[in-house]
Amino acid sequence: MELPGDVIYGDVLIRLFGNREAIIENYKGLLLYTSEEVVIACKKVTLRIYGCDLHICYFSGSDMKVTGTIHKITYLSNGDICC
Repeated sequence: MELPGDVIYGDVLIRLFGNREAIIENYKGLLLYTSEEVVIACKKVTLRIYGCDLHICYFSGSDMKVTGTIHKITYLSNGDICC
């Protein structure tokens, strides 16, 4: 049986619905939250979402939903300067 990478390595999962919605799973915490940028700490990377009118609709221990107009998503290796 082959297990998915998110289970084996704790990878972050991102589901995009166009450029208007992102659901992020397997994150550790929220580092920055403005209407133009959301920075999320994950196990191996720091995830940055850039856009306009960004809003976190909900977040729980397992996932979060970010809506707005998403322009760009970047990843930084943990250990790199993130903010």
